[in-house]
This record gives sequence, structure tokens and C-alpha cells, in this order.
Amino acid sequence: MKSTVKFVCSNCGYESSKWLGRCPECNNWNSFEEQQVTFAGIKKSKATGEIKIQTLSEVKMEKSFRFKTGIAELDRVLGGGVVRGSSVLIGGEPGIGKSTLMLQTVS
Repeated sequence: MKSTVKFVCSNCGYESSKWLGRCPECNNWNSFEEQQVTFAGIKKSKATGEIKIQTLSEVKMEKSFRFKTGIAELDRVLGGGVVRGSSVLIGGEPGIGKSTLMLQTVS
């Protein structure tokens, strides 16, 4: 059995992994009490079927329609355009042109 400690606000029941001077929920000062938590461990579920390992060459790719952005380099990076229902994370240093790129894409 594993054991850990949690801190619970005696006023509102807010739980934290560390002691806090003031409860962020009810703003009471010095209301946290230490509680010992014991758990038996993680229960592992049994697989109901057989697992088949595939190589990447065995995985079948579905072709999906891609929307062209109008910016050839962006389309190339996205694999030919934006896939419907997908999300694309644009990241980089401040001032590198992320917002400008998005404004050019939508106009």
C-alpha cells in the first residue's frame, strides 16, 4: 500500500498537495489540516482481445480533403493544406510573425 499526504481546508474542504497559509477557495487563514491518504495501488484491467503490432508500412492512410491556405509554403508544411476538423498549433518566439501569418491565411 502506498501512502501520501494531502492538505484539506477545514472550512470549505479545498484540497491541496502542499500546505497553504490562506485557502484560495474561501480565503480563510491557517485552515489547512494534514491528512494521510493510503491507496492500494492501480488496478490493471485485463485486455479482452489480442493486440496486433503493426509496422508503419502496414498502417493504411485515409485520404482526406485538404483546404489550401493560399500560402504555398504553409500548405507544404501542413502536408498539402488544412484537414477539416483538425487543429494546427502555431508557435514561436514573440515577434516572429505568427499573427501576421494567420491574418494572411484567413484573408
